[in-house]
Amino acid sequence: MKRLFSIFFSVILLLSFALNFYVLWRLSGLFKIKRGIAFWTAVIICSVSLVGSSMLHRHFDNAITKIIYVIATHWLGIMWLLFSTLIVYEIVRLFIKIEPFTAGVAILVIVGLATIIAIINAQLVRVKELVIPGNVNINIVQLSDIHFGSTSEKFLQRIIEKTNSLEPNIVVITGDLVDGYNEKTEKALQRLKGLKAETFFVTGNHEMYAGPEKVIEALGRANVKVLRNQLADFAGIQIIGIDESTVLSDVGWIVERLSRDKSKFCVLLSHRPIGPKALADMEIELALAGHLHGGQIFPFNYVLRLGYKYMKGLYKADGSRLYVTTGTGTWGPRMRLGSRSEIVLIRIQNTELRKQ
Repeated sequence: MKRLFSIFFSVILLLSFALNFYVLWRLSGLFKIKRGIAFWTAVIICSVSLVGSSMLHRHFDNAITKIIYVIATHWLGIMWLLFSTLIVYEIVRLFIKIEPFTAGVAILVIVGLATIIAIINAQLVRVKELVIPGNVNINIVQLSDIHFGSTSEKFLQRIIEKTNSLEPNIVVITGDLVDGYNEKTEKALQRLKGLKAETFFVTGNHEMYAGPEKVIEALGRANVKVLRNQLADFAGIQIIGIDESTVLSDVGWIVERLSRDKSKFCVLLSHRPIGPKALADMEIELALAGHLHGGQIFPFNYVLRLGYKYMKGLYKADGSRLYVTTGTGTWGPRMRLGSRSEIVLIRIQNTELRKQ
């Protein structure tokens, strides 16, 4: 396990170095800045900034480490926008001659405007409403990927208040509620007591990084029911929660061994999307997932599509439905470009009653 972590850690640092080196090398070239000690110092600091600030913020959570973390994560977002814009420039310059300094200024202006739009957009949480046919009338609110730590306690409280205003029968949280675990996390999670509806939770990959047992204990004190490959009956429906540590190919036999009443509408919660065809084979009417943030910052959505078939939105197959939310919060930079933060209101409506 330690070896795998070391390999993963090394790959992240190597990738970070490559991206930061390219961006700073290209920009310094456009503006004819000498690449001396200051250049290489900037490359190294920028390359280790995300990992270093994350470790600092996790172990020494105070105002100074928070500021360092915010700067480092926003540089990640800005660096990605610079990288993407520079790649477009590399293509354009093959066909059109552009004076380097002019190109550099244009790139900085474009990225500056995109950054401002992305920061503002990340704070605008919309309500996405779905109507799903079923054999029961019930309203469910899905929250996902709030990422407390990347987002603030004030943001979490705003989400709780907005959720309550929708008056759901059930609230479900499909993972990545927190980025890490410390005293501030413990305090923030107690705010979930303010949710007025019965609340269910399944773990995400960030709970695994933070230490799932500590998070689960804190959620228990906040009256949130955690489902780890378990089933719960509530308000005429059955809710199955798939734990993040589960291999997705094992979900079928996990669901099969649960004591299900197949006459009841079934909602499956998992952090990572499970294909609607597999859901149909398990006779599950609706699955809710998150994890991918809709790519969060364009054009990262196109990168994610290389590895994920179900990115965002509603998918159907043989009477089963999968909804993959773009997430309620943000990870790393509080930025969204080409995606939106959302609270999902799912109205399950009894189609049999409507036909009568």
